[in-house]
Amino acid sequence: MTMKMNVCMTVAALIFCVVASGCANNRDLIAKTSIATRSDVFTEAVNSGVQTGKAIVDFSFVVKSNSYYLMGTYVKHTAPPYRVYLNIDGQTVVLEAEPVLEDKSPIDSSIPESGIGWKYDFSRRITLAPGKHKMTIALPVNDVIVEQEIVLREGKNTIVLKPVYKKKALRPYNGENFVAGVKTLEISVQ
Repeated sequence: MTMKMNVCMTVAALIFCVVASGCANNRDLIAKTSIATRSDVFTEAVNSGVQTGKAIVDFSFVVKSNSYYLMGTYVKHTAPPYRVYLNIDGQTVVLEAEPVLEDKSPIDSSIPESGIGWKYDFSRRITLAPGKHKMTIALPVNDVIVEQEIVLREGKNTIVLKPVYKKKALRPYNGENFVAGVKTLEISVQ
């Protein structure tokens, strides 16, 4: 297949995933984020060596998602799958991770990730030019989209996303908890 055909198929798949996710409030913004308008902003880094004049970025996002118990099995997101859309200056990459069932018992209202759920660990290493960039992160499953201008220096950089969960009022929860879903993201560049 040609590169153009691959891009078209990827865009079609991304649009389908966004529509299938049932997002209501941010559907248009998430769809816009999932469509790549450029392909020359970054490349996937294959090693940890730093190229002169380039920024190496280690992207990291760990999130816990609710699960439900059906006939002796904890079930994870499959339709739609839990994915992260990372868009930098118009170039998009879809991040996927295989979840691990995590049990942080006992349930504690002061610990947002206490309880049984699926832990996703998304990561990616990319190379791009140092300087200012517009970064957009979309989580279609949670109907969350966050845009932020970032400044990258030459050499190694780390972008860490931290989920801020919605509040769950029912017992045993009385504060933020992963069962209620992600409300927004905190982004830090180190």
